[in-house]
Amino acid sequence: MRRLAALLALVLICAPAAAQTGAPTGPNVADLPAGVAEDSITVSSDYRGSSVTVFGVNPDRQGRGDIVVVVRGPTDSAVVMRKRRVFGLWVNGDPVRFSEAPTFFAVLSNRPLRSIASAQSIWRYQLDPAASAQLASAVPATGDPSAYRAALVRLRRAQGLYQEYSGRDAPDRPGGLTMYEGGLFRAVVRLPANAPIAQYYADTYLFRDGRLISAQRIPISITRVGIERRIHDLATNFGWLYGLITVMLALVSGWIAAFLFRRT
Repeated sequence: MRRLAALLALVLICAPAAAQTGAPTGPNVADLPAGVAEDSITVSSDYRGSSVTVFGVNPDRQGRGDIVVVVRGPTDSAVVMRKRRVFGLWVNGDPVRFSEAPTFFAVLSNRPLRSIASAQSIWRYQLDPAASAQLASAVPATGDPSAYRAALVRLRRAQGLYQEYSGRDAPDRPGGLTMYEGGLFRAVVRLPANAPIAQYYADTYLFRDGRLISAQRIPISITRVGIERRIHDLATNFGWLYGLITVMLALVSGWIAAFLFRRT
């Protein structure tokens, strides 16, 4: 609790500077005092995931309102297909492409999200991963766009890339949001090892009676370090050289194996 209070004091001091990156909300929405304990995460060879701790305070002295925290990863294209039965076999068909689907999305709230905001507000502020996914192709005549969005969410939730928590953090689950006296709150989001290494954002929202009162956006940087970063930079910036080195290493490894295990 002392550590949380100290971090919160730092947030209150730095709030004007952080407000320059404000969350995409509206012209009449104030800044919500919030911050992250880990604004820069490094990835090395033994990386097995990490966690992001978001903390802040409800500016309402009476503690009214509900808190929603969303940690978003970069968007990327995705394809969802529907299984169809053809001559007794199940095959994938009717592909639908999404141009901007979140690669990681975690939403945490002190109550169930639909008890805090209306469906229109959830869609407007993209508090749900399905609302953040943008269709890039037409849906088949017999298909339903909501079904494809639900399938995308279900598949990435099974991979641990889409998470949703409502209520207090507990030891038997990987994340949650905890409210403290005086309006303090803390949200813990677990990033799995398969989450993309890129720029993330932590968005905090304060709702009261279904209306957005204040919000804040905080950038989080996840970067590679060591040999992983050098290999990634080589593969990204000099693909031809990376391919040549890979082929040469494969040839050398094959020659060494043949030499060691040759019959005499």
